[in-house]
Amino acid sequence: MYKEFAEKEKRSRNRPAIMGMNLSYHYGNGESGMQRLAFSTIPCDGWSLDETVDMAKQYGFQGLELREGNVWGISVEMTKDERSAVLRKVEEAGLRVIDIGSGVCLTGSEGDAAQLMHFCKVVSLAQDLKASGVRIFLGYFRNRRDEQVPAIPYAELVAYIRQACDYAATTGVQVWIETHNEFSTGRALRTLLDDVDRPNCAVIYDLIHPLEEGESPADTLALLGSQCVHIHIKDGVPFEDQMELNWKYTKVGEGKIPVASIVGMLESAGYTGYYSLEWETKWRKELQVPGMEPAIIFPAYADFMRMILKSLKK
Repeated sequence: MYKEFAEKEKRSRNRPAIMGMNLSYHYGNGESGMQRLAFSTIPCDGWSLDETVDMAKQYGFQGLELREGNVWGISVEMTKDERSAVLRKVEEAGLRVIDIGSGVCLTGSEGDAAQLMHFCKVVSLAQDLKASGVRIFLGYFRNRRDEQVPAIPYAELVAYIRQACDYAATTGVQVWIETHNEFSTGRALRTLLDDVDRPNCAVIYDLIHPLEEGESPADTLALLGSQCVHIHIKDGVPFEDQMELNWKYTKVGEGKIPVASIVGMLESAGYTGYYSLEWETKWRKELQVPGMEPAIIFPAYADFMRMILKSLKK
């Protein structure tokens, strides 16, 4: 079913296959020497595109991670004209779409066929909006360490990821796996990336999740190497209950994540991708309180990151 859909999707868009393309992934897709600040539109559900773009311009951001879904106004159901209008508005504001944040999640199970069908549509959206990648998840979401989840059939998962990468390669779009769930660590992802063995398969390093699994940032970066192409910035502290898998989120700079140190390691390694704030007010109750609104958090984040990047140039 998936293969038939993928072929139909390619034919309908009249795209040539570009297999065997030589894609470069040396630490991202931005430009060295410039500030590369972005934010995910997760907390912008219900906003108009004008509101999102104005927020980005006002506080000095250069890029947007567009969360895919009807509540965010960016979806695979958009017409060609609607997509062109979005791209035009973003580019006229001096911004760029970094990636499309899909909710696609692969587990190596039969349900992955349906996930891949949606993924193909998101890839088309990414191509139309000139986004470098499509974010996907792997594994099962859980909140506690004692929560039971199904075992992942590894060989099947690798096969599904390869299918996703091969389809995306026909459009020049990259597949960005986020450090999350069973694949939160560089250790787990290094093995997976080697087994998938696709040049357009890369990683979004979400700072908090490897730490939740006890992996140091230095180890994560060393293991991911040049396949670390995008950064999700956030901060937090562990819950007192050690069975809680997820940390409690805080404002950036007020938690236990060594953000400045991580940025320093990335810059020293030649990273040229974006530093994107992923502010999860839609999912996290601790962020759904006064003082945590995007109008307060976004400018504070931009100032915090500019301070770090400026200090590294001294």
